Amino acid sequence: MTVHILSGTGYDSNCFLISGDRAILVDTGTGIHHSTLLASISKVEDISRVRKIILTHCHYDHVGGAQQMAKALDAEVHIHELDAPPVREGSSTVTTAEMFGSRMDPMNVKCLNSGDLLDTGDHVFTVIHTPGHTRGGICLFEASTGSLISGDTVFAGGVGRWDLPTGDLNSLIISVKRLASLRLTDLYPGHGPCVRGNADEYMKEALNYLGE
Repeated sequence: MTVHILSGTGYDSNCFLISGDRAILVDTGTGIHHSTLLASISKVEDISRVRKIILTHCHYDHVGGAQQMAKALDAEVHIHELDAPPVREGSSTVTTAEMFGSRMDPMNVKCLNSGDLLDTGDHVFTVIHTPGHTRGGICLFEASTGSLISGDTVFAGGVGRWDLPTGDLNSLIISVKRLASLRLTDLYPGHGPCVRGNADEYMKEALNYLGE
């Protein structure tokens, strides 16, 4: 299993490069450190193989750099259908770009749905819809290795906020319970450290944090 961890700089989210002949980049940060991120990608993968960019949700610290990165990689950008509208419309409020002192320019994206499969040639990830942090948040799960790319749904020591536009606590609790029912080994969250080997323990912590 090869998931390259591209740790976030400044306000940027963590980004992840999943290896394969059809490699996938997950999240792009704000775009402020575009050159640094592109150089990091180039060190671990032939950029001509990166054909898709997957956005775990619509917040600016994950999607702000997507348009610039898509041009650099000649790649398509995908996001869950419920988080697509604010990205397409360039809503600086719903994408939280305003919180970062920036604005969200309208961007063309393709839609993902829960259950979609993402095949890089090396790995096959399943899209899991996990609303709560945003209405259209997703996680990516690779069952054979128990690997979860969790966006801002769950971290190594907590969960994502639910007080931002389209966030909802009850939905987040349901989503985390669903993830906790999986057989997880490795956790790759949108912020903070990654976990390898005992991700299931952190899912229990997340449920405790939520009072479940």
